[in-house]
Order: sequence, then structure tokens, then C-alpha cells
Amino acid sequence: MAEPTSVAIIGAGIFGLSLAVALRDRGKYSSNKGGRDDIGMDGIDIYDYDQNSYDANDDEIQAASVDHNKIFRAYYGKEHHYQRLAMEGRKYWISEDEKRGFSRESSDSEEMRLFVNSGFLRVQPSDHLEELEKETLANMERDGLRDTQFVKSIPEDQQRADRLGWKNKLLDFAIPDSSPPSYYEAVLDSTAGFVRCSNACSHYQKIAASKGVNFHFGPESGGFESLVKEPSTTEPEKSKVTGLKTKNGAIHKADVIVVAAGSFSTQILPELSYHLESSAGSLAMFKIDPSDKELWDKYSPEKFPVISWKATPRDSKGKDTGSIYVLPRTPEGLVKIGYRGLKFTNFIPAPDGTPFTQDGQWSVPLPAKDCHELQERAIYAIRQFVDIFLPDFSKVPFYSTKLCWYTDSLDNSFVIDYVSDYADNTVFVCTGGSGHGAKFLPILGKASQHQYEMLKDIG
Repeated sequence: MAEPTSVAIIGAGIFGLSLAVALRDRGKYSSNKGGRDDIGMDGIDIYDYDQNSYDANDDEIQAASVDHNKIFRAYYGKEHHYQRLAMEGRKYWISEDEKRGFSRESSDSEEMRLFVNSGFLRVQPSDHLEELEKETLANMERDGLRDTQFVKSIPEDQQRADRLGWKNKLLDFAIPDSSPPSYYEAVLDSTAGFVRCSNACSHYQKIAASKGVNFHFGPESGGFESLVKEPSTTEPEKSKVTGLKTKNGAIHKADVIVVAAGSFSTQILPELSYHLESSAGSLAMFKIDPSDKELWDKYSPEKFPVISWKATPRDSKGKDTGSIYVLPRTPEGLVKIGYRGLKFTNFIPAPDGTPFTQDGQWSVPLPAKDCHELQERAIYAIRQFVDIFLPDFSKVPFYSTKLCWYTDSLDNSFVIDYVSDYADNTVFVCTGGSGHGAKFLPILGKASQHQYEMLKDIG
């Protein structure tokens, strides 16, 4: 295949935005020239079904990227490569905020930072460190980061946390029904916090547009209909993709099509069905009124860390609880709790010819209107978490609930590769965020672009 000059990216979320900016920064794909009608040529175009709005309060938007906040952490156990990638990404988040006028010391009184270093308290299932935590601490030490981690039960860590101003976030939580009374072990990570995800996507969309990336938003002009194919002269047994067709019937030519469509990726490219599955995490919100000064201050990012807890597999009543987390309040006063102990699916009949199904079915996101009711098991787990860690809200009804659709891969690793079913390296995928992709927005595209170039050279 000749050197590609145009790329069409399906999906304007974390993966799509990051890759577009990285490709443009490489300087290889020029902006469109001469106002030509074939707007896919000589540049980078992004297509997305949703309107041009990264509004986390918009109930019609289902992309996991469009969210008030996502956890930033380098906590990865033995997966040392993700730890290092996260720490590299952290430098870029800080740098981007500095470009926007926020130094490391400056106040975030208007709550406009993209990355908020609130700290991350990893609460253990019991009164001792779990193996995953020990593996993480060992890798942190290997990279010279052990001093950024504070283990609650280690006096030296407590003293260091006090000296560095983190002690107030090294919180104690009593283990229910323990005899004699005991407390959960916990580790506070001072490198971590959260990313204001919707704001970050909006910011990077503007960066991409300023660099000449073309955006096509909306169900008609941005909605994917089909790939445009023709026989390959180099691999006669395969088709070559030459562009895509949108819902309005327009044909957009491109040398390479990139699928970065999150939980909708398999519907666009059924060939991904073996590697990816759409599943939903459960979100519940409480809302603090600004007039409640005590709670407003208590749950602010300045006072309250991100907290995660992975309960033992079953509680005393024999019910599953699993992994749960909470983030500090948003500027609107929202306190978000996420449950991923069980991944909920929506199985429907798969299209004919889908390479991998489960008894002829596959999981796809529910329609947006059906994504506001949580399963009873999720509600139970969240309420148990609230009783232990957020007693201020024990008797408070949820302000809102929502299913958040993720793109889970077989091993929770990202899927970044050319699709071998198509000739001449004309289809590329970067997806499979598996619930932990958002924090990599500033650098994910650089990693994807490296894979894109490396595999092209090999192919």
C-alpha cells in the first residue's frame, strides 16, 4: 500500500481524540486543501453519532468518555507497563493544566483543572495488605515512587504523610461486626486523584480542531452506516477498505479507517467480537447543596480523596459486593459512586456472520432511555459501601443512577492493531478501554500511533 494520506476515525472519545492529536502532531497528515468536497482526503476526520457536546449531564450521550470524573491512578499490581504509562500521562496532564494557567501551587477555587491531585485511598478487604497491593508497592519502589505511598499501619508512612500534608486523607474505617473491633488497612497514593473527563474531552476536541482535524457530529453526518470496500489487488482473497458511509448516505474516502468507538466498536466491526464485549458499570449519585457548608467542605477534593474498596467475595449475608469506588464532589455538588463488582450485559441476537457469539447472541449497550435503572445487586453493594464509608448519606435517596457502558477486552488490556481480515492495512482499531482508559488521554494516541507505524512497517 502507498503511504496513507488520509485517516477517518470513528469515535470522538478518549481513543479517537488522542490518536487524532498524535497523528496531527507528527505532521504527516495535512489539513484539507482548497475546500474540496471530498473532505476525507489529505487529512484526519473524526465521525461520531453524538452531537458536539461533551456534557456529562446529557442523558442521551452514552459514551463512557462523557463523564464528570474518572479516577487517575498508577495502581496496577504486576502490570508495570501500565503503571509507567500512567505516570507518563500524569506529566502531560500537569503540563496541560499549566498551559491553561494552573501551576502546581495555584488554587483551583473555580474547579477548572483537568487533573485533580486529590489522592487515592485504596482500602483493603481486611486489616492487612492484599497481594495486589504488595505487588503495586514493590513496583512503586522499583520506580522510586514508594515515598508517594502511605500505608496506614506503618508508623513511618503516617509520619511522612503528616509531614507532607496528606495525613487528613489517610482515613480510618471500622470493619463491620469485627470482634475485637478492627479497622480496614488502607494505602493512600499521593500521585493519584481524578480527571474531569468531559471537560478534558472538550478541551482536547478543541486542540484537535485547532490542528486541522475535521469533525462530523450527529446521527446523520457523524453516524456510521458501513465500510466502503473494493477488491484488493495485493491480497485477492480479501477486501480493501477505501472509506466509510455515514447515515446521511454520504461516502467519505480515506486510506485508513480507525475504529475507536468504545462500547459500540463491535457493532461497527463484528470482527472484534472475540476480543471485546460491551458491559455496564453501575453509577449512583448523591447531591450536596452548597448551602450545606459542612458537607460541601468535607467532600471537596481538597479534603476528601478518591476511595476504592474491594470487599471479600461475599458478605455475612452471602451476597456479592465486589469493587466499589467514590470520588470527591464535583463543582455541581455531585458525589459519584461506581460499582464494577459485577459487569452487567445486554445480550441480543448477533448479526448473521458475527465471528464470535454466545449461543448466537452478543452484548451491546442498552438504549439511553433504559440506562437509568440499576440492578438490585448493584444497589445492595453500593448501599453497603455507603453505610461503611459514607455514613452521611446512609438514609439519603440517590440523586440519580446510570449504567455506564464500557468496552471490556479479554484481559482488560487495550486492543490496538490492524485488522487482518482487511487487505493493505486499511482498517485499524484502538479501543478496549476496559474501564481504565480515560486517564491516558494525553498519551494514548502517541502509543497507538507508535503501534500504527510499527505494524505498518512490519506489514
